[in-house]
Amino acid sequence: MDRFDVIVVGGGPTGLACAIEAKKAGLSHLVIEKGCVVNSLFHYPANLLFFTTSERMEIGEMPLVSHREKPTRDEALKYYRLVTQRYELAVRQSEEALAVRGENGDFRVETRNRNGVPGS
Repeated sequence: MDRFDVIVVGGGPTGLACAIEAKKAGLSHLVIEKGCVVNSLFHYPANLLFFTTSERMEIGEMPLVSHREKPTRDEALKYYRLVTQRYELAVRQSEEALAVRGENGDFRVETRNRNGVPGS
């Protein structure tokens, strides 16, 4: 059984930002994502243009370069995947968090991968 200082459930922008901060603080981390990194963005319409500007979507002090004022879905996907690689974030994709149990700093996260194989 692996042990981590921080486990983040969800590999979206906020989850990735939390993992970055944990890593900067010298904490071991794991991100558990039931789909792919930024899975919710992956399922947005292909021609989606965000309502917000690139600067407001940035994490980890890395700039999100966009061809327009507001990034496209594809630009955002590439950006968050690049951030994940550059920070060498530990992410388990296609693994669903089923339950979190424990107390007083001793927690266990029960998971299952897409093939139904349990993990923890």
